[in-house]
Amino acid sequence: MNKLTRNLIKIIGWVLILVGIVAAYFGPIEIFVFYLFSAGGSLYYEGFRVGSFWFAVLVVMNIAYYALAAICLPAGIGHVKLRRWGYTLTHLYLWFWLGAGIWLALCLIMLIPPAMKLDLSREVLFGRMALAGVFAFIVLILLPLLVLRFYRGEKVRAAFEQHDPNPYWTERTPFPVLALLLLFAILIVGLHAAIFFQCIFPMFGLVLLGRQAVPWIALCILIVGVLMYGTARLKRWAWWGSAVFLSLLTLSTVLSFSRLRFYDIILKMDLPAYEMDFLDRMVLLHDYSLAGLFAIPLLAALGLVIASKRYFR
Repeated sequence: MNKLTRNLIKIIGWVLILVGIVAAYFGPIEIFVFYLFSAGGSLYYEGFRVGSFWFAVLVVMNIAYYALAAICLPAGIGHVKLRRWGYTLTHLYLWFWLGAGIWLALCLIMLIPPAMKLDLSREVLFGRMALAGVFAFIVLILLPLLVLRFYRGEKVRAAFEQHDPNPYWTERTPFPVLALLLLFAILIVGLHAAIFFQCIFPMFGLVLLGRQAVPWIALCILIVGVLMYGTARLKRWAWWGSAVFLSLLTLSTVLSFSRLRFYDIILKMDLPAYEMDFLDRMVLLHDYSLAGLFAIPLLAALGLVIASKRYFR
C-alpha cells in the first residue's frame, strides 16, 4: 500500500509539472495578445491603452499564468522527489484553494439579488442559478475538501516523511505564518495589478485614481515587503506592524467601497467608449459592492495575524 501511495503521489506530481509547463508556455503568448489589441492589430479598438479596462484584465490574466506555473512546478517537483517541503506547500495551497473558494462563493451569493432583477423567465433564471451554484460548490468547496482529506491522511504524510526525514524551513515555520506570508505575497501582486486599473486605491471613504494614488500604493507595497521579511523571521515588531497595517487597510477599504457600487467606480474611470458600452450591458454587476470582495481577504489575513500571535516571541 505504501508503494501504491508513493506511485500515486508521483503521478500527481507529473500532472502538476505538466500543468505548470503549459502555464509557463502560455504566459509569454498571453503577452503577445497586447499586440493584437494595440493599434494595427486585428483586435484593436479605439482607446485600448494602459489604463483601459481590458488592458488591465489582460495583465491580470498574464499574472495568473505565471502564478500557476510558480505554484505547480515546485509542488510537482516536490511530489516527484517526495520532498517534505512539497507536501507542506501543497497543503498550504489546498487551504488557500478552500479559503478562496469560500470567498468566491460568498461573492457569487451577493450576485443573487441583482440576478433576480434580470429580464428572464423564472424557470430559465432559477435553472441557470442552480446549475451555476452546483458547479461553484463542487469546484470551489467540495473538491478542495476532498483533496485536503486525501493529503491529511497518514499514508500520504508518511510517504513524504519516510522518504525525506530532513525538516526544511517550510516545516519549521508555523503553518498560520506560512499562510500569512502567502496572503502578503498575493497582496503585493494585487497592489501592482491595481496600478493597471488606473491606480484605484481606497483612502478612508474616498476612492483615489491616477497619479494621486500611486505614492500610497507604492508605500503599501514597501510596507508589506518589510512585514514579510519580519514575519518570516518571526519578529515581534512584524506582528504588531501587520496587525496595525491590515486593520487600517481593511477599515479604509470598507469605508471607501461600501459607499460606491461597481458602476459608480466605473463612471469615475476614464475608459474608452467601446469598453463603457460593454460595461453598460453588464447590468448584473452595476449594483455590486466591492467592499466585500476586497475586505474579506483582508479580514482573513488579519485573522491569521491574530491566530499566529503566539509564535512571535
